[in-house]
Amino acid sequence: MLGALLGALSLSLAVLGCGSSGGDAAPSASMEASSSGSPAPSSSAAPSASSAAPSVPVDDAPAGAGVTSFPAAAGDAACAPASFELATYLMRGELTLAGKPTPQGGEIAASWLVQLPGKAQIGFAGFDAQARRLARDRGIGSAREHAPRLFPTGDGWTVAWFDAAGLAYARPRWASDPPPEVEHLAAVKDVEPHNVALTVAPNGSLVAASPFGTQGDQLSLFLFASIDGVGPKASAIGVSKNAKKPSTPAVSADAKGYTLAWVEGDGSLRTTRFEANGAESGNGSAARSGEGTRTALGLAPVEGGALLTWQEGDKILARRLGETGAPASPVWAIGQGKHPTSIGLGADALVAFLAAGQGEGDQLVVVRVGPSGPGSAGRRVSDGKTAVLDPPAIAVLGDRVAFAWTEVMGPVIRSKRAWLRTVPTACVK
Repeated sequence: MLGALLGALSLSLAVLGCGSSGGDAAPSASMEASSSGSPAPSSSAAPSASSAAPSVPVDDAPAGAGVTSFPAAAGDAACAPASFELATYLMRGELTLAGKPTPQGGEIAASWLVQLPGKAQIGFAGFDAQARRLARDRGIGSAREHAPRLFPTGDGWTVAWFDAAGLAYARPRWASDPPPEVEHLAAVKDVEPHNVALTVAPNGSLVAASPFGTQGDQLSLFLFASIDGVGPKASAIGVSKNAKKPSTPAVSADAKGYTLAWVEGDGSLRTTRFEANGAESGNGSAARSGEGTRTALGLAPVEGGALLTWQEGDKILARRLGETGAPASPVWAIGQGKHPTSIGLGADALVAFLAAGQGEGDQLVVVRVGPSGPGSAGRRVSDGKTAVLDPPAIAVLGDRVAFAWTEVMGPVIRSKRAWLRTVPTACVK
């Protein structure tokens, strides 16, 4: 079964077209793994001893009541927030951030959707750690109804999104001229965007997890958008063995391999782990019982594994996963709210979300989650005076963390403004 699935995936990936016009390229054997170092899937490898489903903690009930205290970052001189009005008069609310440390204190790239007549455009800009502009706003491509994703790759950035030609990506720089070339994986076109999870691998390539090429009954994992220009345009890593009608996947990558999580057809959460050579080395149940639909899955790499976050009703929940992708902690209640997003911070992770009761309407708050669970208090990042709209974005750049969010512009103005704010990572205890 696995061999047949991997064969189908290799054939599907062989027709993944790349080009600025978005058309399908001719099938090429170079789409499969090559000597460039891209991992090659193997259906002949025997399952490792750890591939059997590990024991699952009996109690899936969340531990703790979640964080309810969120002192304002702006009210604490030690937090030293720095802010910038990223955009105004927006009709859309999709935002994404990426960050990287530099000798000067760090850099932030921001991307968002700008609604134009009959289409949306991908916006891009750059800032330093104090939210001062490094690169002026510019458009880099058109988009479908899908938020862009932005990643630090090599000495630059990679933005990925869906447009009319399929899964698109570009590598904008601070300089606006020449404009970045937009490339496509045109075969990844008819997959619902919420069923495609993206992250960045340590080598700067992007990683995608999707039911693409599997008739929707498993998850395929592949690399694309190599930054060295030498490797294949796309290469298969592997196909999950035990998923059952998976949806809304999440994926993370580290030096040893890849962790996947998804919602099963029965509503439970499952996880698995792929080694760098494509071998699936472990799988398990992250949560069986629950109080509602699981949404907004996220995986943040942390030391020794990853932190899985998700939403059930108005509850933000999390569970730490070990190096095999199996649960390594209880299910923790992080707080009450919506739109969680997370990012790794060494042994810890930061989880940002919108919470009510912290000011006017929903407000952007953040909680630090360590190996033993969430801290006793978080931080309110937004000002508390205006309701926050739409899912927030978060990025780490050295010793500061950046947030972006949208809010209403005024009581009689329906359009939105977007804010960028940075605070020291130590501010979130």
